Amino acid sequence: MLAAVKQLVPLELYRKFLERMPLACVDVAVVDRGRVLLVKRRDAPARGQWWVPGGRVWKGEMMRDTAARKARDEVGIECHIGPIIHTAETIFENGPGGIAVHSINACFFAYPVAPAVRTRLDRHHAGHKWVRAIPSGLHPYVTRCLQAAGLEAAKLRHPRRRRSK
Repeated sequence: MLAAVKQLVPLELYRKFLERMPLACVDVAVVDRGRVLLVKRRDAPARGQWWVPGGRVWKGEMMRDTAARKARDEVGIECHIGPIIHTAETIFENGPGGIAVHSINACFFAYPVAPAVRTRLDRHHAGHKWVRAIPSGLHPYVTRCLQAAGLEAAKLRHPRRRRSK
C-alpha cells in the first residue's frame, strides 16, 4: 500500500492545482447524543460559514483515515468512522488567492470514542456549535450532510395565542 504523503504542497504549486483540477475532500458529520457538530470557517472558501469539519485527502491516505484525521486535527475529537452518508461536488468562485475551488466531497458519519466530548478547535476555525436541528442559511451541501446524519430542519416557533373569553 502507498504511504500517505503528509507534506503540504508549496503554495505556488497548490495554486496551479486549484486552477486546473478538482480536489478530493472528506467531511465528517460528528454525531453525539443526537447533535451534530458544526464549525465556523476562518479560511476561504466558505469563510465565515458554518460547515462540517473536513478537508483534503492526502495522496496514499484512505478516505476513512482522512475522516478520522480531520475530526482529530480540526476539532480534537477521536472518532469511530462510519459509512459515507453524502457525496457531492462544490464549486466556490472565491477561493484562496481569488482562485475558484472545485472539490469532490464525501461526508462520513462519525461518533466520538470517549463518552465525554471536549471540542478543541484548530486555527482554521473561529467557533463551533452542536445542533439538534438543521439551522437555516447553511450551504446546501452542509444541509444535505446534516439530513443524511438524521437531523431535520429547525421548526419555527410561533407564539401561542390566548383564547378570548
